[in-house]
Amino acid sequence: MTWDLRPPHSGHARPRVLCVDDEPVILQILRRLLEVQGFEPVTCGDPVEAIALFDEQSFDVVITDIHMPGMDGLTLMKALRERQPELPVMVVTGHGTVDTAMQALREGASGMLVKPFTGQELLGEVRRALAASQMRYEALQYRYMSPVLDSIALTLSTAIEARNLETGEHCRQLGVLSERMAAVLGGDERQRMTIRIGGYLHDIGKIGIADAILLKPGRLTDEEMAEMRRHSEIGAAILEVHEAMADIAQIVRHHHERWDGMGYPDRLVGDAIPLGGRIIAVADAFSAMTSDRIYRRALPIERAWEELRAHTGTQFDPEIVAVFEQVVDEQGRIRALDASLEQHLTADVNAPMSQSDDWRSGQATAPALHPASVPVQARVDALAEVRAAAQGGDERAVIDSGEGREMLPPAEDSGSGKTQVA
Repeated sequence: MTWDLRPPHSGHARPRVLCVDDEPVILQILRRLLEVQGFEPVTCGDPVEAIALFDEQSFDVVITDIHMPGMDGLTLMKALRERQPELPVMVVTGHGTVDTAMQALREGASGMLVKPFTGQELLGEVRRALAASQMRYEALQYRYMSPVLDSIALTLSTAIEARNLETGEHCRQLGVLSERMAAVLGGDERQRMTIRIGGYLHDIGKIGIADAILLKPGRLTDEEMAEMRRHSEIGAAILEVHEAMADIAQIVRHHHERWDGMGYPDRLVGDAIPLGGRIIAVADAFSAMTSDRIYRRALPIERAWEELRAHTGTQFDPEIVAVFEQVVDEQGRIRALDASLEQHLTADVNAPMSQSDDWRSGQATAPALHPASVPVQARVDALAEVRAAAQGGDERAVIDSGEGREMLPPAEDSGSGKTQVA
C-alpha cells in the first residue's frame, strides 16, 4: 500500500473515494486501481443516487464524470460542495470535452483526469487532492485550536513554575521569544504555534521531579543531575499521548540537546535536532540566565550575551543564535519585527507576553528590524570569531540552560575547567 498521509477525515481506516460515472467499465477500472493502492472505493452510476449516498455516508474525495444523463458532473460537484465546502472533487473527461473540464477547474474542481488514464495518473491526482484537503483541514484545525492550546499550556506552565518557585514569566517569555524567532525564519502559522506552545510547555516534565531535587538551592550530585535530566523525557511522554501534540512533544523532548551532540536525552547532533528544540534551547538559556532562580540571582545582560556567544557552534546552533540577535537587542529587550509579521504575531499570541514595564517599554521603543535584515551567515561567521576569542581552556556547558544546576565536585576545583549543568 502506498498511502502515507495522515488518517482520513472520514474516520475510516482507509481514505474513502466516491466514484460516479454512468459507464460501468470506468467504475470497474476505478475500483480496481483504487483498491490496489489502499483506498476504499464506493461506486455509483447515477448522480442523484450519489447525492443520497453522500448524505448517508462520509467520503474523503469524489471522482465524477462530467457528461452523465440526468445530472452533469458540474451540478453534482456544486450539490456536494453545498454539503461539504472543502470536499475534494476530481472530474473525469474525454479528449473532446477538455474545455468543459477546464470550466470545472475554474469552478473549484480539485483535479482532472482525461480518458484514457493510467493508474499512476489516477493515484497522483487523488493524492494531490487529498494532500491539499489535509493541509486546509489542519490549518483550520490549528487556527481554532490555538486559543485553547494557549490557555491550557499557560495554565500548566504557571502551575509548574509556581511549584518551582519561579516568577511565572519564564515559560511565557520562551513561548513569545521562540515564536518570533520562528517567524524570522519564515515559519508558517502552524509552525509558529507549535514552537510557541513548545516554549510554554518545555519544562512540563518537572512535574515528575522530586521537590528535594527541584528546589535544592545548592549543586546537584551526579545522581540528582541524572534525575533532573529526566524532565525532558517525562514531558514528552505526557504530551505525545495525543496525536495533535506529537510535534510539540518532540520539541519538549529535545530542548536540551546540543549542537555538538553532547546534550540529552538522545545526544542528537546538528540539524538532527528538531528546529523547535534548537530555537528553545537558545531562548531558554538566555531567559534562565537573566532570571532569578532559587540557587542564584539573575546574571547581568552582558554576561548572558557573552555566555550565549561563547557556546555558539558547540552547545547552540550558530544560525539560531544569529536569529536570536535579530529578536532581542543587547539590553535584553524585544526588537520590533517587520509590521506584517508583527500583525500576525499579535493576532496569534492569545496571551500577552508580560505585564512588566521593562518588557512593555522594550517592545515599544526598540528599533524596528526587518526579518533577516542582517545576513545570517555573516552573523554566524562573526559569532565563530567571538567564540574563538572567548574560549579559554576546555569547553564547558553554558552557565545556565534552563536548570543551571552545577554538579559536584564544586566549581572551585578548576583543574579541568569544566562545569556541567542540566
